[in-house]
Amino acid sequence: MNTQIIVHGAAGRVGQRVCQLTCADPCLDIVAAIVRPGSNIVGTSCAAHHAVTYVDHLDADLRADVIIDFSTSDGADRAIELARRGRMALVVGTTGLSDAVQQAAARAAERIAVLIAPNTSTGVALLSQLARQAAIVIGPTSDISLLEAHRKGKRDAPSGTALLLADILRGAGATVEDAQILSIRGGDVFGEHVIRFAMEGEYVELTHRATGIDLFARGALRAAAWLAGRKPGLYSMQDVLKKQP
Repeated sequence: MNTQIIVHGAAGRVGQRVCQLTCADPCLDIVAAIVRPGSNIVGTSCAAHHAVTYVDHLDADLRADVIIDFSTSDGADRAIELARRGRMALVVGTTGLSDAVQQAAARAAERIAVLIAPNTSTGVALLSQLARQAAIVIGPTSDISLLEAHRKGKRDAPSGTALLLADILRGAGATVEDAQILSIRGGDVFGEHVIRFAMEGEYVELTHRATGIDLFARGALRAAAWLAGRKPGLYSMQDVLKKQP
């Protein structure tokens, strides 16, 4: 049976690709594509030659297996409420979530399956696992720095991904000074994250580079298919990579 998807924040760069890739996947069905109220694209097709059109609200009786959110912090708050009210699983790929929204997601996770990922790419999920292992093995004997680069105009700095990686390193017992989390903004860089473990006479670097936005859309869809039908709880992209039913 196909996984049914509602895309929230469907007019954004990633949201549009989520819509298009969902429509192109025979194992996925798009139920609704939600944009901000009053958007001038309401009523137009969310993907070429597809019957689903953009809407600015969700009918009370409309349901899906999973809502995927790529919007804003306030938009994510609305998506959380829609998912909670409709008892639908939720994937939040929005970055820069406020503390209040993160707390709302945690409360919703008591009733539904919620996956929050400041970066939905499979590669970054793998990088997180490698970073944790490196922090355990060489973290105590190295000076750790984290460099991240994104396009000009990206609002949050450091990025949500950089903060996630720093938390993972610290959780594994390594020391990461705030001053060693460095952010670059310029050009049209999709995303680059470099973790350096500097030791006496050598250093080790772990690097992830995004070359387009589709990796975020594809990762979110992979997460959504995995999350559908899961029991209530708060999940991450690292959970998606685990070999479990």
